[in-house]
Amino acid sequence: MKILPALIRMKCPQCRQGKVFKFSNPYNLKHVGDMFSLCPVCNLNYKPEPGFYFGGAVVSYPLMVIFNLFVVFIFYLLVGGVFDYVLPLMVTVIIATLLVSPIAFRYSRIIFLYLVVRYKK
Repeated sequence: MKILPALIRMKCPQCRQGKVFKFSNPYNLKHVGDMFSLCPVCNLNYKPEPGFYFGGAVVSYPLMVIFNLFVVFIFYLLVGGVFDYVLPLMVTVIIATLLVSPIAFRYSRIIFLYLVVRYKK
């Protein structure tokens, strides 16, 4: 599998076949971060050391900034002004951020894994 489809489907970065998360629904908030310890296909250790995924914050921050800029841009296109509607804009950005946070959490971990782990055929 190519890198982009594997990343989008949240597959293992080493074999690009195994699942990383135990539950496919990111909005199941009780299990949003539940990951397998090892890849079911290639046995890659998904948790190599404590605090490994703090590096995911380095990915999560720009991911959410880009998303919020996109929301502001769409708001600007729909309403026609940003500074005249500060309160509705803030409410829109907060709601959009809350709705996309579980997905961004998972993708930040996946992208971080893809940055650290190399593909092996």
